[in-house]
Amino acid sequence: MKLSVIVPVYNTEKYLQQSIESIIGQTYKDIEVILVDDGSTDNSGKICNQYAAAYDNFKVIHQENGGNFAARCRGAKEATGDYLTFMDSDDWIEEDMYEELMRVAVSKKSDIVTMGGYTFYDNGECYPIEDTTMYGTYTQGIDMDVFYSKMMYDEERETRGILPSLCCKVIKKNIILQTLTAVDCNITMGGDAAIFYPCCLKAERICIIEGYKLFYRMRNKSVSHSYDIKAFDKINNLYNYLKKDFSEFNNQYNLVGQLRKYLWHLLSVQIEQIFSLKLKRTYIFPYKLVDKNSKIILYGAGKVGQSYYEQIKKNGYCDIVAWVDRNACKENKNIISLTEIIGLEYSQIVIGIKSKEIADEIINDLIMSNVDKEKIVWEQPYVMSLL
Repeated sequence: MKLSVIVPVYNTEKYLQQSIESIIGQTYKDIEVILVDDGSTDNSGKICNQYAAAYDNFKVIHQENGGNFAARCRGAKEATGDYLTFMDSDDWIEEDMYEELMRVAVSKKSDIVTMGGYTFYDNGECYPIEDTTMYGTYTQGIDMDVFYSKMMYDEERETRGILPSLCCKVIKKNIILQTLTAVDCNITMGGDAAIFYPCCLKAERICIIEGYKLFYRMRNKSVSHSYDIKAFDKINNLYNYLKKDFSEFNNQYNLVGQLRKYLWHLLSVQIEQIFSLKLKRTYIFPYKLVDKNSKIILYGAGKVGQSYYEQIKKNGYCDIVAWVDRNACKENKNIISLTEIIGLEYSQIVIGIKSKEIADEIINDLIMSNVDKEKIVWEQPYVMSLL
């Protein structure tokens, strides 16, 4: 089946070639690429023209600047694929991402297939984005109720639900077009959420697969992370639109309650950028289980692991000889895979994971790798909210 990749482009000449080349290098070949130059004032438009001239499956559209949403809509209308996906013009993907997504889409006859990604910072740091542990296939009339009740916020785990980024998903074209027609064009913040979550409500089958293939670049001046004093009005626009879209479900699945907690993430980012106040959850390192000045390996690079790492690097309570994650990103030299700890001297491995289920899986993996069970430390992370 054909996959249409839509790439809105606006003044990203520094990163655009890497982004496009990662699409060209995909192992899945039944692809068309639509580059939508949204009124760029740098050389981005010329770069788009060069690729469109060099590859038969590329098409470039030039339009006056109308914003990311307008560019996505224009590309979607021009698409001829059975499934659509999107790519931000400063991000990039691993070579087999589309093959993995489309394999599941075809074999499972799924309307939506989604996976995870990494956050990549300009300083070279790279971390897996913690979004969900709801891996599996969800079908209307069977278990879609479970999906809907957690798709934006998981009350049980107190974590965000499914990452709304459209760049690590494939979605059937008819569902995307139907959703885009209804979206409020005034939404300029949280655009992925305004599209993805309504798409989910229209899907008959959704598959969530494990893996991290998208590299989501965090730039100071990127569309979704720039300083914006009007941010609160924009978040309110998103809230009002999705609240209205969810109204037909009445109070089923607690969609509005999930939405409010999801929007807290957007609010906290803007509060940090505008007022220089960092609202964060600090997970307290298990000091009572670890000897002071000992050498440890820290396992986990998500929110809990990052919190543990920051504390220990700041207070020097113990010595972190290695930081390990099962989804280690090769671009981040600070985080290594489990196989790389062989030969290291350490007294304990501290697991920085919130979910007991996942922690148990990691403990079993460590034991199978001949790690002494007595050296493995995990406790349910204790969270303290701080300004």
